[in-house]
Amino acid sequence: MNSEHPTYGPQCVAGARTVRIMTTTEGNPQLNDAFATDPDFRHLTRLLAMLPGRDDAAFWATVDNGAERIYGPGDPDVPSLEYILSKVQSGITQLRKAENPAAIAYFGHYLLMFFDGNRPALWTYLNEQFAAHGGYATTGERYTRDLCATAWRIISNYDPQGDTDLAERWPGHTR
Repeated sequence: MNSEHPTYGPQCVAGARTVRIMTTTEGNPQLNDAFATDPDFRHLTRLLAMLPGRDDAAFWATVDNGAERIYGPGDPDVPSLEYILSKVQSGITQLRKAENPAAIAYFGHYLLMFFDGNRPALWTYLNEQFAAHGGYATTGERYTRDLCATAWRIISNYDPQGDTDLAERWPGHTR
């Protein structure tokens, strides 16, 4: 395979559009192995392809409205809509490059920040999006929980912060 020509994986129906999932894994064999063998990377790509696009202002405003639940009403540090969109765009770019699992793990933290928790307004919005394609009444909640569970698995497997040796954290414990 030529690195200038990415391979195209399976198709996903996302909203009213069909999305071809693009992955590139040329370069570092160790990273290629992670992206080629860990199904969570492909699954995360599929899940993100199902999200409404950047141009769906109502959806992203719904995501943005949930930010206050983390920071508290009126907190000046609540991320702006542009901040959320830039983090999602950056993470998707990293995922499509398929070069650095740690960067995807870092993106996973943002996915948890933006999508995790009790988010009925977000679930309702997604239910409506998915209903046109055979979704069920709880599709939005299932989707966000699956997105966050997948992000968490990637974080726990690839976040360099998790590389601390267990023996360092629990000295004195031996076999």
